[in-house]
Amino acid sequence: MSTPDARANGAVDAPDAKAATGTSTERGRPTRRTWGADLGVLGVAIVWGSTYVAMQWMGQYLSVPLFLFLRFALGALAITVLSLHLWRQTSRDELMLGCLFGGLLFAILFLETLGVRYTLASNAGFLIALSVMLVPLFERLFLRVAVARSIYPLTLLSLTGCALLTLNEGLSVRSGDLIILAAALIRAWQIVLFGSRTKGRPVSLLRVTAIELWVVALGGLLLSLVQPGRSWQQMTQLPGNAWLVIVYLGVAGTAFAFLAQLHAARVSSPTRVGLVLSTEPFFAAVFAVLLLNEHLGPLQLLGGGLVLVSAVTGRWVDARSRRAQ
Repeated sequence: MSTPDARANGAVDAPDAKAATGTSTERGRPTRRTWGADLGVLGVAIVWGSTYVAMQWMGQYLSVPLFLFLRFALGALAITVLSLHLWRQTSRDELMLGCLFGGLLFAILFLETLGVRYTLASNAGFLIALSVMLVPLFERLFLRVAVARSIYPLTLLSLTGCALLTLNEGLSVRSGDLIILAAALIRAWQIVLFGSRTKGRPVSLLRVTAIELWVVALGGLLLSLVQPGRSWQQMTQLPGNAWLVIVYLGVAGTAFAFLAQLHAARVSSPTRVGLVLSTEPFFAAVFAVLLLNEHLGPLQLLGGGLVLVSAVTGRWVDARSRRAQ
């Protein structure tokens, strides 16, 4: 996962998106626009699933900070250019929120990018999905928000799946798995914090997220400058196919992924968007097997299945519970 999915959960009603809301159904049935938005979000899930393979492959060429700088500078630039007409309206609130959550996003992405280099790409995709189950638990723990009782056994199911995923043949845990789990914890907290800090505030989702992406790029740049070694020389020695991967991650994995979610939020429902995005770990496993020849044993297959089922079911249960409140 490459950009925060708090947006998909309806955390913010962006002023520039209001005109299109309320168009997701006709007589209770999904419209053609809704199905089109679903296909766009499915494209996001597929692209994000492929990013774990891409991040692992890029590890042979670039340090983590330099990789983040190149990828997110490109993604932030693309979104900024497409929304130039909106930037004059940027408020102090949006700037502060973008900087705060950009810092958290940088921590998440740094850990994800580092962790995938020390574990299976398929494992990384499944383990980061744990954040889906942690969000309602964090809301209950820190914000006293009521959650459906079924969330608790689903979380236990997800944790069981994580345990099965992290055990290799020697019954030991890979360091990369622990790093990815740390990223999942921060990601869940970021989603909860984003929702609580932006609820009821007139902020533009587009501008806040663009600022976040620039903060991630700046963080990568600063760490690259202070990092000892040949960090910047790596960039001059990149082969052409590595540059193509960076463009793919920056444009498709960042700019397109965000814009597709924003469009879906206008014409679909947070539940539909969230459920479609929950298929990301499945695609991560498919790409890992096809492109990296990774082998998932019975325990890993069972663990991944438990995480995926609990994530999809958990999103549906949580959304249904919120509608009933």
